[in-house]
Order: sequence, then C-alpha cells, then structure tokens
Amino acid sequence: MKKIITSLLLMLTAVSGWAQESKPSEEKSLAPIVIEGNVERVPDGTVLWLSVRKHKYMSWSSVQKATIEGGKFRFEYVPKKAEDEYYLFTIGMRRGIRLYATSGTTTTVSGVGVDYENWYIKNDNPLQKEANEYRAYLDEKIPGYFDLRRRYEWINNDDDEYYSVKRKWKKADSLYVERMTEYMQDKKFSPVFSYYLWSVSVRILISRNKGQRAKAAKLLAIAPKVEKREEEEYVYTARQQLQPKYEPLKIGEKLHDFVLYDHDGKEHHLTEFNGNDKYLLLEFNSRTCVGCMEHRPKEVLDNLYKNHSDKVDMLLVNIDDPYFWNIECKDPNKYGRDPWHEWNDRKGCEDIMQRYGVETGVYYFFVSPDGTILGRISDRGDLKAAITKYFKI
Repeated sequence: MKKIITSLLLMLTAVSGWAQESKPSEEKSLAPIVIEGNVERVPDGTVLWLSVRKHKYMSWSSVQKATIEGGKFRFEYVPKKAEDEYYLFTIGMRRGIRLYATSGTTTTVSGVGVDYENWYIKNDNPLQKEANEYRAYLDEKIPGYFDLRRRYEWINNDDDEYYSVKRKWKKADSLYVERMTEYMQDKKFSPVFSYYLWSVSVRILISRNKGQRAKAAKLLAIAPKVEKREEEEYVYTARQQLQPKYEPLKIGEKLHDFVLYDHDGKEHHLTEFNGNDKYLLLEFNSRTCVGCMEHRPKEVLDNLYKNHSDKVDMLLVNIDDPYFWNIECKDPNKYGRDPWHEWNDRKGCEDIMQRYGVETGVYYFFVSPDGTILGRISDRGDLKAAITKYFKI
C-alpha cells in the first residue's frame, strides 16, 4: 500500500513539475513609443491627444494627452502591439495627423500652427516613410493644396472670397483624385494605401464624377476583398463608394424609404412624414463623433424646434455603428439627446448613407411636405439661411 501511495505522490510531483514548466511565462510588456514635438505658433496650454486606431476600424481610442508648452510636447506610451497606427489631434484642429510608430522607438513631430497639414512626422517605421512619400508627392504635384484646403475650411460663408475659394478648392480636389489615382496604380497594398484609397473615394462621392470613379475603382484590384467592415474599414468603405449599390438621390427627387428604429426599438419609415403638411429637416450625424457634435449648430436646431415645430418635422438619422447605437447612445447623459426624432437602422447605415450621398461628416436635407428633396447642405453650409430659403420661415 505504501508503495502505491509513494508512486502516486511521485506521479503527482512529476505532473506538477511538468505543469509548472509548461505554464507560459507572463507576457512581457512592450517598450514604449516616444513622441517628441517641437512646433511653432501654437498657444501654450494647448492640449494634444494621442489616440490609437481601434483594430481595423476608422475610429480611434484616446490613450494619453499632453500639453504644449513653449512649442514642445512629449508622449511616452506603452503600446499593446509592436507596431500600430496612431492619431494626434487637438480640439483646435478640424482633423488630426496620423502616424505609424514601432515599440521602443522615438518619433519626432515638427510644424507650424495647429493645422496638421503643416506638421511633419519622422521616424524609422517603414509605413511612416511610405506615408511621407505620399505627402511629398502631393506637395510636388499640387503645390499649395493643403493651404487651399485650410483656407476653404476656415473661411466664413459671408466672406467676399468664399465662392472664389470654394471653386478653387473644388478644382484642386478633382486634381487630387486624378493625381492620386495615377500614383497609386503601381503601389502595393498597405495601411497607407488603404487610407488614401478611402480618401480618393470620399472626394469622388462628393463630386459624383463617374469618370473618375471608374478609374479609381481599378485600384480596388490591389486591395484585399473584404466582406466585413471590421476586416479593414477603409477598404470596405472605399469599395462601397467606388462600386455603389445605389446612385445618390438628386435635388427634386422623392425621399427613398428606409426602415429605421428609435431608441425604444420601435420601427419607423422615412416616408411616414409624407403628407402631413409639414416640411422635414433630415439631419445625418454621429453622436460619437466629437468634432461633428462640436460644430453642430445646436442653437439653430433648438430654435427651429421651439418656434416652428408646427411647420417642420425634424429627424436626426444617427449613423453610428450598431454597438454605439445599441449601447453607448442609450444613455442620454453620455452623448446627449434632442427632443425631436432620432433613428438608426441598426446595421451601420451604409445603404441609407449611400442612397443619400452622405460621406463621413454632417449633412442636412430639406424636404417638402410631399417628400420632395428641395436642397441639401453639409456642415460647411449656413443652416439658418438654408432653413429660411427652403422652409420659408
């Protein structure tokens, strides 16, 4: 009996030892990425955020912030992956600057002002070097392109030069599509390629130039065939825009119906507003987009609802992904809530955005009581003036 017990104890000891040897060692944390900036003409105290890309989505998670003092800032962040895609932005920027960095390396940032077009990234990451080549090509082929974009984005609608700048910007954007389509046709696929593919597709969606769309669609042969947004959202979205299921509606056409849902899960149709003798303001927006909400003319919208709800119905088509709609946006204290209608299709709103020609950003449609689209503007337009023009109030 003792021999049996002894044998069992020896066996257990051996198994225990084997288990300890087989137990994987704790994963060591990666070395931090360091980002050091030296920029000019940026106010002291400006808060700069570092964000990391969420998997393969076109969204970012803020992970760290730094304050610019004397033109200098510094980040030291321990990444979860050896190489990743990051985004630097401050509230003063209309958009931020993306960068690619490797664990254990230092990235330097230099530039002038708060506009990212005048900021430059330098490190040894191959993707960052590729991104810098794309930027250098644009600077060579379209001199002054980024200066013109900055001018267009910041000029006021009532400025005497507004329409002149707008025409120049439209021409420059068309040239951007042509030059980038030519440049990318001999490139290999990469995260940088996927971003610029999406960038080209967005401009074509705005211009609705079918000739440019046909040429740019050939670039999709270089990219992988992704079937789901989470596989690579830049490519997925570009494919949707370059090979559209729907052609965008035109001014003078009727509303195209879609099934949408309110926060209580009740089903609705866009066409249910037809025939009620009221105009409809149709807003496409994202609750979780900080910049979209920040530049939203809330005072104008509140005034329309408060003083003219007897003449105008209002609907916010929330274009957030299902996760945010079903979970995050349920809490009105987190992302806010308006007293008028807010619906989502619970599928990512891809079809409805494509049918209405809505790319990323904010759009307003002005609809007559019989469902005819009278006009549309982006968030660059004067919403107050457009309401007066189309709703005659």
